[in-house]
Amino acid sequence: MPVSRHRKKKHRANHSGWDERVGMIRQVAHFPLRECLINDDWAEHKLASISFARDRPDGRVAVASFMVDVGCLGVKSAFANPSITAEQYKQRLVSWQPTKQIPFGAPCAVKLILGALEYARELGFKPDPDYFYSREIFGDIDPAGCEETFEYGMDGKPFYVPGPHDNPDRIVNHLTKKLGPDGYRFMMPFGDGDAQDLF
Repeated sequence: MPVSRHRKKKHRANHSGWDERVGMIRQVAHFPLRECLINDDWAEHKLASISFARDRPDGRVAVASFMVDVGCLGVKSAFANPSITAEQYKQRLVSWQPTKQIPFGAPCAVKLILGALEYARELGFKPDPDYFYSREIFGDIDPAGCEETFEYGMDGKPFYVPGPHDNPDRIVNHLTKKLGPDGYRFMMPFGDGDAQDLF
């Protein structure tokens, strides 16, 4: 069936907007790295909230944030803004992060993200589409500069803890179909950050 002119025009507009976002983040990727942060309990909970900030010459800050499930799903969400004020950046650190943020080596942060991305891809899970423009903030950060090794999953198996925006039934069914009922671990949260290990 032929594609209507309206649909073609909409597709071109969406593609143009995507290219614009990629370009905007790419333009700030060479600015000095202000800091890279991660939540202090990421290894325990297998969920990493990672942010990169770069100082712009005009005194503003370029930022990108990634919510990374290192147990199963990979990059669950991503966001980047090429220009916010320093005050907005400070407020963001206080109000947007439910856990304490600590400095983390940028090469290790990129390595952790890429490893989680690949682990999830092998399981059949795709990253948040916004990852593909937000990742431009990495610039020339080389993950090969990180000597740390990271565990994905837990005890050799994918480890899934449902988040508030997940479809647990769909994800569990996918894991069961791909790995069998004993091929992964599933933990259901039941309040105040606690969780119940079901299998």
